[in-house]
Amino acid sequence: MPLDIAGARHLHSGKVRDLYEVDGGNLLMVASDRISAYDFSLSPGIPDKGEILTRMSTWWFDQLADVVPNHVVSMSVPDQVRGRALLVEKLDMFPVECVVRGYLSGSGA
Repeated sequence: MPLDIAGARHLHSGKVRDLYEVDGGNLLMVASDRISAYDFSLSPGIPDKGEILTRMSTWWFDQLADVVPNHVVSMSVPDQVRGRALLVEKLDMFPVECVVRGYLSGSGA
C-alpha cells in the first residue's frame, strides 16, 4: 500500500520498492520491508530490510561513482522515509533485469 508522503505522488509499486514523483522532475525511490522470492511478494516483511537495502545501494553507488555515473541526486528525503529512500534523477529506463542466484567462493585469484 502506497505511503502518503507530503509533496510526493505515488507512481508505481514494485515487489520491493515504491516510486513517487516529486518536484523538480526527480523521483523518490523508497525501499520497503517486503520480501520478494522468484517474482512473488511474501508476507510478512522483514523489519528494517528497506533501510539495509538502501545502505547497501548507497555504498555501491559511492564506490563506483568515479567509474560509472548513477541516478542518485540526494539522500535528503522526508523524515517519514529517511534511511530507506533516495532522491533520484528521472531517466529513461533500459528494460534489462539480471538475476544471479548462488554464492561466491574460492580465493578470488
